Amino acid sequence: MKVLALFQIYLPYFLPRTNEWSAAPYLQHFFDVEGQRVNVHPRKADEELFPNPIDKELAKLEIQIQSDFIVPSDAPKTITLRDGCFDRIEAQVLGEVVNKDVCRQPEVTFAYRRSAISACNKFLYHCRVAGRDGEIGGLIWHYSFDHDRCYFSYPHTLIWFDAETKDVLRDVDGKPFWVAQSGAVRSPARVPIDLSLVNASLSANQEPKLSVALLVSAKEKLMLEQLQEGVVCLASACEIASTHFIQRNGLTNDPTVDRMLRQRKSFAEKRYDEITQFAVGRSLKVENPSAFALLENAYKTRNSVVHNGELKYYDGISSQEIVVTRSMINDFFRGCETAIDWIEAL
Repeated sequence: MKVLALFQIYLPYFLPRTNEWSAAPYLQHFFDVEGQRVNVHPRKADEELFPNPIDKELAKLEIQIQSDFIVPSDAPKTITLRDGCFDRIEAQVLGEVVNKDVCRQPEVTFAYRRSAISACNKFLYHCRVAGRDGEIGGLIWHYSFDHDRCYFSYPHTLIWFDAETKDVLRDVDGKPFWVAQSGAVRSPARVPIDLSLVNASLSANQEPKLSVALLVSAKEKLMLEQLQEGVVCLASACEIASTHFIQRNGLTNDPTVDRMLRQRKSFAEKRYDEITQFAVGRSLKVENPSAFALLENAYKTRNSVVHNGELKYYDGISSQEIVVTRSMINDFFRGCETAIDWIEAL
């Protein structure tokens, strides 16, 4: 049977609408996402923010703030979801299923939601560029390093329809096939930091190490699913950590180091093996081969991103191009973090 999945996705900002947005030619925008037809409808100015009964129920939701860490007194205990919803974008995803019960399966819901998000992102991205407004954000997923999974942070509802009759699908008891989700609310709590560490950093009378700052920026990019930017930040952090090592050891103008840097060898071979061996008799390749290999492949991926815009690298052992996945980039981060900590401690 043909079905229509109707998504209402709530935004933390106002869409950049003009009067044109309510005119007939601009009410629907059509996209093809992996073979599925998706109609995107940005809310007209006179449409209700929460249009359907399930949306009105979503608006009443309050989220409890919980934390295992120290929470200051008088801090809010709850978040009212409605207060963070300023606008809405609608996506209608058309498809076919064997029977209506399939629509209740989590993997089916996930696939249709992914198509809706992809189409909405295309529309929002064009708005962002046309308006040259970096504040127009896409519908991003947040990756958690602690839980090793992604979370969609935007409140949204889903109603399933029979695409031919336009009737809401219902179960045997007459209950409609609809669901409301608050989205993943990021906890305001942060991992505790001993103030002695902050004071030690401040008393050094210097800015924090740029390599570590870029490592944190890379982690932020990866959490926001901005994988290409994250890989570039990650590689830059490793390069800066190596450059600072060379400077600390008074080797900036050393002819041997200069010759090593000009060799036709990989980034990791030159900077985390040969130069460190020459300077202090230590090698990441020898001491931690797995971290060294991850650093090597992370920097190869960086080169591919910078030159070709692609998340891939060439593997010399298998003589194949490897397409880099989300989980591989997570490993890259951990390997590069280990490499930076190692070279900063030399």
